[in-house]
Amino acid sequence: MQAALIAKSKKNIVIHPRLLFQSLPTFELDTRMAAFPNFLPFPEKEYHQLTVIIDWDHKLPSRKLFARVLGFHTPDSFSLAQREIQARRLEIAPHNEWPEFDVHDFEDIPADESYLLHLNLEGEVRKIEFLSAWKQSFQDLERERVMQVLERDSQYQEVLSTRKQSCGPARIVMWVPPCVSSQISWTIDVRVLTFCDGPSFWGRFFLVDPLEGVVRHSGNFHVRS
Repeated sequence: MQAALIAKSKKNIVIHPRLLFQSLPTFELDTRMAAFPNFLPFPEKEYHQLTVIIDWDHKLPSRKLFARVLGFHTPDSFSLAQREIQARRLEIAPHNEWPEFDVHDFEDIPADESYLLHLNLEGEVRKIEFLSAWKQSFQDLERERVMQVLERDSQYQEVLSTRKQSCGPARIVMWVPPCVSSQISWTIDVRVLTFCDGPSFWGRFFLVDPLEGVVRHSGNFHVRS
């Protein structure tokens, strides 16, 4: 995470009371946050504020931690989240001192961009998820632009011409932020199925940058339904 973003989020750090009850986290937050991946706002947006919530895993003792990184594009979205965080704290407080009771976490706090980082107890990032519900929403112009980029891509054309089965057209799946893809920009994940066998599917994915008009990365995938 860039220094500017650390400064933006530093005053908005929340630690779950059940972690504090266990004297967690034991690591230096500033040091671990400096090792977080870079969070770039969605194209043509800026971060008004960031909030980092160190959340718990509903286990005593905790086996791992979660860092919820919430990005806000406007003062209104930030204020709404702050009210929800305060309400969640009030909900947790009456039961927190009784270990036999499970307590709520900070899931589903509204934000313009929502990320979940899986951390070990030392604060090292093990996995990153992009959780925003709108990640599978696209404008018609974005869909058209993505397909135009792919139609010019030699690897995409090769996949279409050599696949063993025709398993339908390319599927535009979701927006992928740079912190998840390790690319330099936001991309759209497009999947092309090349072979189907019962519940198993094989194919090729393409990460397309619709603004720059390029394929940033591609690779193979295999999933089971």
